[in-house]
Amino acid sequence: STIFGDDTEVANVPPLTTPKLFVSGLSRLTTDEKLKSAFAPFGQLLEAKVITDRVSGRSKGFGFVRYASLEEAETARQEMNAKFLDGWVIFVDPAKQREQKPAPQPDTASSHAGFTINKTVGWCG
Repeated sequence: STIFGDDTEVANVPPLTTPKLFVSGLSRLTTDEKLKSAFAPFGQLLEAKVITDRVSGRSKGFGFVRYASLEEAETARQEMNAKFLDGWVIFVDPAKQREQKPAPQPDTASSHAGFTINKTVGWCG
């Protein structure tokens, strides 16, 4: 069942360009195995991964699934979007390419000894 209570289709859904899907709204209790078993009926699932916090190991509430073909991924998106998984409504969207973080730029205000220049002007007191 969907959150709309029927099989309402969501209009203006962009076409898939990758067989990898982003799944949001996951319960903190959803594991890789639960995600895999929920998405397995729609095709050859190559990957099912719940993203977890490095420190606590707890789910961040989203994950990714990857299929062998675009057609399988599209079927899974249509069948699983706005459905319940572990008591939570999940949303399935095309995965986006990870944005590359720019390389850190050296601080031009630093001296060669590794100290930064104090630019405070005046004295308050």
